[in-house]
Amino acid sequence: MSKILLYKAIAAIGLTSTLTLLSYGWPNHVLAQDSSQERMGIPGRRVGGGTRGPEQGFSEKPLVALVPENNQSLTVAQTPTFFFYVPKTQTSQMVEFVLSDENDQPIYETKFATNGDSGVIGVSLPADSKIKSLEIGKTYRWYFAIIPNSGDRTADIHVDGSIKRVNPDETIASQLKNSDPLDRAAVYASNNFWSDAIAIVAGLRRANPNDGAVAAKWAELLKTLKLDNIAQEPVVEYRVSTQQQPVLQSEVR
Repeated sequence: MSKILLYKAIAAIGLTSTLTLLSYGWPNHVLAQDSSQERMGIPGRRVGGGTRGPEQGFSEKPLVALVPENNQSLTVAQTPTFFFYVPKTQTSQMVEFVLSDENDQPIYETKFATNGDSGVIGVSLPADSKIKSLEIGKTYRWYFAIIPNSGDRTADIHVDGSIKRVNPDETIASQLKNSDPLDRAAVYASNNFWSDAIAIVAGLRRANPNDGAVAAKWAELLKTLKLDNIAQEPVVEYRVSTQQQPVLQSEVR
């Protein structure tokens, strides 16, 4: 049994809620789910499932993926970044990220240790020849887990979902052209490219930790996704090294 099939079995039926989005200040756009958008397989799980709690050393806030409620994202990026809120733990925790193709074949896998602090982390696909870029029109499955016990993977706290790479149409491309980063994020968000919108604003948060306008837009974006309970959590930056292991770089509060 492949890893993704095993993860699907662990995750069971996952979340099936319908995405309903409201606009909270993104300029000139109405954030709404396109009813004609093709469903991209099993919805998955946005909030971490598995055995967890204070007795396992976890804080009360759960692991959560920064994705729409239906766990189905669109991207224009060849090598997108995936974002997750990791809860505070009493000790360092091993985590795992897996991205698989439409045939459930893993195309990228990595494990790394957290330092036990809570925060939003980004896991980027390496932009090198060893990792196959996402192909336009294809849907990929992702899986992210905290591993409290490497000897018992049924105890994983995990989230999973799907992402599909598409080409933006001429209207979207025109809106993106010559726009500033926050406006680009708004265009992406209003067209359901949540991965790209989050990546832009998260990058701005890391680069401009004291910028009130950026902090406000980050909070608005998460509120639109109904994730405002983690808007005040730090954004923690990870990068992919030449060894293809995410390495902690910095923290923004």
